[in-house]
Amino acid sequence: MSSVATGDYAWIDRAVRRVARHWLFLFNTFAVVYAILPWASPLLLRAGYQRLGAFIFAVYRYGAFCHQLRERSFFVGQYQVCYCHRCTALYTAIAATGLIYGLGRRRFALSTRLLLWATVPILIDGLWHLADDLLPGLGLRAGSDAPGSLNFWARMVTGIIFGVAAVLWFYPRIDEQFEDV
Repeated sequence: MSSVATGDYAWIDRAVRRVARHWLFLFNTFAVVYAILPWASPLLLRAGYQRLGAFIFAVYRYGAFCHQLRERSFFVGQYQVCYCHRCTALYTAIAATGLIYGLGRRRFALSTRLLLWATVPILIDGLWHLADDLLPGLGLRAGSDAPGSLNFWARMVTGIIFGVAAVLWFYPRIDEQFEDV
């Protein structure tokens, strides 16, 4: 019975080995698509594909956990990109760092301590924005949210720092785990 059970599930072993061999391609493909697709929504809306553009926007609205505030988002024409400045920086940094990691591939692993340090700026900036949104009378964030403003650059830089650090911490660990498969 055990040889039958083993033979019946050999396809699972093959699938796991295939994923283990190509995990970086799969992760990077997902990251690149996830980073680019929000830009497709306004382009589709602008080209007259209202349902598809609105569908992509809704998927990112309800599935990506991004507030999508208009004043903190990019626009193509008059149509809003599906995520905010910070998420744009974060997901673009993840996709770009993943692709660069694929070129060199081996063994630069960021320590957990450095990952935690890289988390501090985005955490402070995000909580500061949240506090300002919830308590606008305090004036914690003076000035504009427009591209080029101090608030804009705080979002962009903290998103990039965290995105790069997350990939340099996570990818080498996944690589090491799949090496044995």
